[in-house]
Parts: sequence; C-alpha cells; structure tokens
Amino acid sequence: MIVFSRLDEINITDKTCITIGNFDGVHRGHQTLISKTVDYARMNGLKSVVFTFSNHPVNYFIPGSVKNIITIEEKLRIIESMGVDICVNIEFNSDMTSISAEDYVKKILLGKLNMRKLIVGHDFSFAKNREGNPAYLESVKDEFGFELEIVAPILLNGTRVSSTDIRANIIEGNVTSVAFMLDRLYSIDGVVIKGRQIGSKIGYPTANIDYDRGLVIPADGVYATLVEIDAKKYKGATSIGNNPTVNGDKTTVETYILDFDQDIYGKDIRVEFVELMRPMIKFETIEELTDQLKADEEYVRNKYSDII
Repeated sequence: MIVFSRLDEINITDKTCITIGNFDGVHRGHQTLISKTVDYARMNGLKSVVFTFSNHPVNYFIPGSVKNIITIEEKLRIIESMGVDICVNIEFNSDMTSISAEDYVKKILLGKLNMRKLIVGHDFSFAKNREGNPAYLESVKDEFGFELEIVAPILLNGTRVSSTDIRANIIEGNVTSVAFMLDRLYSIDGVVIKGRQIGSKIGYPTANIDYDRGLVIPADGVYATLVEIDAKKYKGATSIGNNPTVNGDKTTVETYILDFDQDIYGKDIRVEFVELMRPMIKFETIEELTDQLKADEEYVRNKYSDII
C-alpha cells in the first residue's frame, strides 16, 4: 500500500475509487466502506483509495478531547490488510476547515486523486463549515463527472455501529461488546518497562506496558487477555488500575502471562482483551491478593483452555 502524508505529494494518474473518513477503530461500519471501495476498484480496473487523517478532526478544534481507539500505525496496518492500494493519511488542519466543498472535490478528489467513484457513509461531511455532505455530492456528481454511492449505517442487533459507542464501551470495560463492534479483539500495544516489581515478589511477575496515552483504555479491573510476543500468543490476566492493595499512585496496565518466564523488558507486546473478570479490589493483606491472583489465573486457564 502506498501512503501519502501530505497533499502536495500526491499526483495520481490511475483512475480511482475513494472512500473518506477518520476511520478510528476501523470498526465494522468502516470495514464495509473500505471493502466496497476495494471491491469496486478491482472489478473496474481502478485503484482503491482510503482518504483519512493522522489526527482526530475534533482534536483540531478541542485539543485532547477525543481519545483514539487504535494508534495510527494500527489503523494503517488494518487498512492495508484489507487490500487497499493507496492511503492518504494527512493531518487535519486549517486547510481542511477553510477549503470549500467545491474546491475539495475539484482540486483534491478529482485533481489530485483522479477520482471516478466516491463511496461514503450516510452522515459524511467535509469542507468549510461542513458544507459538503451527501446531498451536495449528489447535486454535483454529474456536473463533475464521478459516480457516488451513499452507504447506509451498519446495524448490529438493531444498533448503529459508531466509534463514539465503541469508546463508551471501552471506558465501561465492556470489551466483549467492543470486540463484536470491531470484529476483532480490542487491543493495546506497548513496550514492556520496569515497574515496582511487586508481582515478582509474590510469585506473579507482570509485564508493565508503556502504552500510548492518547488511547482510550478500559475501565479499572482485571481482564482475561491474550498476549502476543514475537508473533506468538499466550493467555494472560491483565490488571488496569492503580494497584490499591500496594498503595499505587498511577494507572498502569500490567499483565501476568501464563506459562511464560522470559525476560521481555524493552520488547513490544500486544494485549488483546477477551473479558472483564472482576473489578479492581483493595485487599486487606498480600495473602488475600495472592489468593485472588491464583483464582484469576485458574479462571483464565480453565475457561480459555481451547483458545491456545
């Protein structure tokens, strides 16, 4: 997949089919738009293009107001895995808020991206004051010479799939619902760093993950997880919270990896969240904590014995 990070880099001569959106999470609704784009392009001898942004548009107006569901690296990886030929991954900035809908279509979509067909969601909007929308596109498509497909919202159990709902479910710890909406397990990537090493002292060493603080993370609690290290997966029990039993003072993401005893400090790992097992608890003694950790381990080992 070819990736462009600036508009001035682009001058595509191949005819294209394009879809546009922030695509945070690349959830089932996003996947439908991207799959339609890839399929149409392949059937009609075009190049497929995903036009997206390296920062959340809302954060341009209100910095830090929206946490991302996945990193930009993961977003690009998923988009590429779907067979997309070209990804335009630019910064959402003042240029995007000041350009007219007409110039957006004529100068960018047609002029730079050589668009022949555009596939967008029913609530898509773009350009200055969000003046561009499906109704506007419908009104100019014949004049400007492109085809247009407006895709209805994707419903799961009667409810529209949205990034907003996915964030809300992550915050509440509903990782099973999140997995259903994403069509994959929700995950956090990060580098293993040294923590207070209390787990090692009580027989439950954990991998402390230095995760991207720009991501939304699940509610405090203990989760059944899968842990990917060097392309191999293991069962895990992951704690999110401030470790109240040992008077922790900051939120950490720590994973006890079953049947694993290697030194992985400095390694990149991925933690995939399967189920919220229990809330974070402040135990009166280390012995009570250790007993609960044993119970957590057995729960993961027994319930998910057939996963790995």
